Amino acid sequence: MSKQQLDSFDNVVINQRQEILAGKVKVFQDAGASVTTDTLLLASALRTAPGSVIVDLGSGSGGAAIYSSALNPGCRWIGIDLRHDPLKLMIASKDIQRSSEAISAVCCDIKSIPLVFPDSIADAVITNPPYGRKGSVRRSPCDERDRSRRGTELLLYQFIRSSAHLLVRGGELLIVNRPSSLPDIMLGCRAFGINPVEIQPAGSPEKPAELIIFRGRMGSREGLRILPQSEAEDLIR
Repeated sequence: MSKQQLDSFDNVVINQRQEILAGKVKVFQDAGASVTTDTLLLASALRTAPGSVIVDLGSGSGGAAIYSSALNPGCRWIGIDLRHDPLKLMIASKDIQRSSEAISAVCCDIKSIPLVFPDSIADAVITNPPYGRKGSVRRSPCDERDRSRRGTELLLYQFIRSSAHLLVRGGELLIVNRPSSLPDIMLGCRAFGINPVEIQPAGSPEKPAELIIFRGRMGSREGLRILPQSEAEDLIR
């Protein structure tokens, strides 16, 4: 890495706040961003064998990948995001763990993934796509939060298409999102050969679910299970 690249890296990381995730790992965060419940749910839902390759699609600063790597040791992690600066924070977070986990960052647009990556390279893909569509969700004053909340009408399908391209047969797709996105998630997964196998509603048992954890498997023929609703805190490892 050249001095110019190092200076650029330092300028991104310096003055960023650190956040401790569930008492397990530290991550760097942009001043206006925060690790949210959906990030921890996504990280906690993955259970995979050592030696697996996991892609965090739309990783941002890598909170889900960093946290989940502590729960699933011995795997290789690839964080993919369109923005350089959050990826630099992810690598900085990886370095402060002082662990031997293999975590790398790739800057790439979601819709370009089938052109850039070979197919069938990932045993699992974890992702937390934007919840709403531009024009239907109020704009956040924080740019980072706004990108994570709003996207185009086709963005969710682009996430699913890219996941299907990356996954090996039998590989697992995990999505955390709002319940209102479930019809589109199911439609997209069916279109691209990912079989829905499990839905975990998260939220207070007396109220409608606030989030869902969707689990799909590439090319499988398993039946769909809908699990009892649980408090989000009880699902975070």
